[in-house]
Amino acid sequence: METRQLESTPGFVIFDLPGAQHYVGEARLGSRLIPGNATMLVRHLTYVFATLEQQRSGASIGLKSDPSEAAGAVEALATELGDDFSTGRLSTSPGLRLDAELLAPVLAHDQRNLIGNDDRDGISFNHELIGVGAAAAAAGLLGGLDGKRIAIEGFGPAGLGIAREAAAAGAAIARIATAKGCANGQLDPVALAEAWLADGEMCVATLSGGNEPAKPWTVWKDDVDVLFCGSKPGAMSGDGASMAGSTPVVAFSSAAVSSKALAVLRAAGTPVAADFVAAAGPALGWWADPVLTHDDLRSATADTVNAVMSETADHDDGPFMAACYRAESFLQTWQDELPFGRPLG
Repeated sequence: METRQLESTPGFVIFDLPGAQHYVGEARLGSRLIPGNATMLVRHLTYVFATLEQQRSGASIGLKSDPSEAAGAVEALATELGDDFSTGRLSTSPGLRLDAELLAPVLAHDQRNLIGNDDRDGISFNHELIGVGAAAAAAGLLGGLDGKRIAIEGFGPAGLGIAREAAAAGAAIARIATAKGCANGQLDPVALAEAWLADGEMCVATLSGGNEPAKPWTVWKDDVDVLFCGSKPGAMSGDGASMAGSTPVVAFSSAAVSSKALAVLRAAGTPVAADFVAAAGPALGWWADPVLTHDDLRSATADTVNAVMSETADHDDGPFMAACYRAESFLQTWQDELPFGRPLG
């Protein structure tokens, strides 16, 4: 993993693998950003591409500036890395403290298919595809979602995508959690959407009837059939894994399961679906033929995740490690050495 310091503005760029066709990752803004905190964000995407058998690599851009200086930092970035952006070697998207308007000088060069940015009832199509993939991964662990009860940690646009897909497959949404708390009950996707779009992370209070929501960590209770997690790297800690017990887990964002949690879950024989499998859908669209429709990419996402889960779900080392082995087998076809460290928080 190479970290290159920017010369025109305080900041850095991380490139994971040498010799990749393309490098992709979010751009983030903050005066205290450090490269080490982005490592697993980068590695997650590298494993997504390996899962899809694409010779591409994760990347990350960190602009170490205050928000008041963001516009100048982005302009400097766009000039310094102009060749990388204009040739398509490096592609980025808005991350922490950056939006599409601020990042416009860079995004103007993006050569990827932008279908993932389309609005789909209040969320992006990329978030919908994460929902499709995560629901397919859960179905692969459970043998289907009809009649199952689910909980979603890190509820947000991707969580809403999961809720919609799981409900369409016959599942009941028993619990969601944000950083502001946990809401319980028979939660309808329409009500979830209205609450999230109106109140963001405080939707848990709205969904709790105005009462104080439960503590966020109560989302890990083992009274559901599957737990989805995706608020941040390491969202599921060892303590969360202990609470989950034998409840299957599906990660849907970068390194959402910590290494300690995976060890606890493996010791309990609890299956874990990897984040880089469940969240592979958006990457399928980035270089897709422009003639492909939303339905085409939904089908491609479901088919891809179903195929990987069929191959890995019953592995002796568990589906997460089996998915790692699968991705690494592809990486070995074009890398002299495997990257150090798997996408775990």
